[in-house]
Amino acid sequence: MKLLFKPRDPKYIGKGSLPFGTFEDTNEWKPLTSYLEKGADMFPDKTLFSVADRDGNIDKQYSYGETNSWSNQIANGLKDDFGITKGEKVGIYMLNRPEYVVSILACHKTGAVQVPINKDEKGERLAYVINYSEMIVLVVDPESVEFIEEIAGSLENLKTIFLTGNADEVPEQIGGIKTLPFSTFENYSADNPGVDVTIKDAERCMFTSGTTGMPKGVSRNHGGVVLTVRGFIQQQGIRNEDVLMSVLTLGHANAQVMGLFSAIGAGASVVFFPRFSASNFWKWAAECGATYVGMLGAVAEYLWAAEPSEWDKKHGIRTMLSGPAPRNLEEFQIRFNTRVIDGYGSTEMGMVLWKDPEDMRPGSSGYPMEGYYVELRNPENTSKVMRPFWDPTENPSPPDEAKGLLFIKPLIPSTTLNEYFKDERRTTEAFDDDGFFNSDDLFAAGIDGRFYFQGRFSRIRVSGENVDPIAVQDIAMQHDSIQEAIAVGIRLPNVSDDEIKLNVTLKKGAEFDPVEFSKWMAELAPVFMVPRFIEVYKDGFPITSTQKIRVAEIKEISEKTWDRNTTDLKFKAR
Repeated sequence: MKLLFKPRDPKYIGKGSLPFGTFEDTNEWKPLTSYLEKGADMFPDKTLFSVADRDGNIDKQYSYGETNSWSNQIANGLKDDFGITKGEKVGIYMLNRPEYVVSILACHKTGAVQVPINKDEKGERLAYVINYSEMIVLVVDPESVEFIEEIAGSLENLKTIFLTGNADEVPEQIGGIKTLPFSTFENYSADNPGVDVTIKDAERCMFTSGTTGMPKGVSRNHGGVVLTVRGFIQQQGIRNEDVLMSVLTLGHANAQVMGLFSAIGAGASVVFFPRFSASNFWKWAAECGATYVGMLGAVAEYLWAAEPSEWDKKHGIRTMLSGPAPRNLEEFQIRFNTRVIDGYGSTEMGMVLWKDPEDMRPGSSGYPMEGYYVELRNPENTSKVMRPFWDPTENPSPPDEAKGLLFIKPLIPSTTLNEYFKDERRTTEAFDDDGFFNSDDLFAAGIDGRFYFQGRFSRIRVSGENVDPIAVQDIAMQHDSIQEAIAVGIRLPNVSDDEIKLNVTLKKGAEFDPVEFSKWMAELAPVFMVPRFIEVYKDGFPITSTQKIRVAEIKEISEKTWDRNTTDLKFKAR
């Protein structure tokens, strides 16, 4: 299949060229490590990536040649002595650091399936991901050891743990599981391992929020990486002299695909930061020479709310990806002297919609990308396709009857969801008989051909993370005092992410302290799942005459609603 590589206005194109082409012919696609190996031959000394410390300092850069050799050593070690063959699972559980990058690439080179674990997972959920994925090798950093030690006794398939950091401080075992220093791989060959990996092979199993209380594994192939890289390079005008920047964890597809893999595909460079800092963001961008940065959720709002700084325009960022774009888009772009390009994607489908940088009409997520066909369906009857009738130029707010569920049909094999890992039922239910995927997101389609994001249908988006309300409820109902729990998402004014409100009823005679509950829940679940708002309904949830819960009512903030932000209670993600 031949795809069209759209031309861009020169002011939205970086300096340099695309040494590996524009990926227009899908028959010629190869896994991204093929292009890494080409880069190592063509420009071995060019910087591919660097990782800053928590203060934003960068003390080491890794060239294409060094990165290729290092990932080869890991791949050869995994393949030769630790049982990693095509399709085997390798887990990665750590903060952003150089070993994370080369571990991902080593998985590609062996044909293994990388299982990046959200850095904030812990306890029962962390054990579930490790066991359910059937990984036999896990790479961790020293900061993550305590979380592995807590669950080591319940781990079933894991044979070897590789620990980064000082080799002299690595124990022989963690919870009875053989543990080796990551530097062990220095003993292996730096030659390309030569495993035949194609775009049809599985590339990752990435766990995202599940509807049964535990994360679900999203399996994708190498072809999906190339499709998103192609679209990213086109829409953002990336060229080989660009420096991409990410403040997102490498456990997310955004940082991996639109950071590491896109840098490789364009012959460019990428810088990873282990955390986001609104006060240091533009300073870090200037110091690392970034020309592009990716954002998620409310990051734009945090930047806008930060105190004005001399660094606000003292940087070289040409374009930013934001999904959704800041509500005060024009003022944001003027203040920070950059262009924000909106888009829409998911772990399952990749980047489906993208706005053209030349398109100045605000509010939309743009048009469908090549490789996808999309349509809106009636949420009450998903067999009914909705025809666009809303004119955004006359009314910026779509009527309710114009809002529908986005259904997506992949047009290129091996580019989107391969399966929900070991869940045939969910995989089958995800697609209808015509091959359309239900995104579970609400959009309005304008007669201008653009798609306008309207919110999540059943999921919640908190701090850039998809959160299933059922999972929040399941955890909450483990608390001794709670009888029933209903979690809902609340969208506050001028904020693009949701906040969680937990509505509860209590067991007879039980006492409930929201501060104690929040601390308890933070021990069991990632911080982003801990509700900001809690309301106790002493007389039961409000119901209709037909005995259904009044959802609109429990989504309201009242004088009885407890707000964590009015207390001194703070939780920090890793």
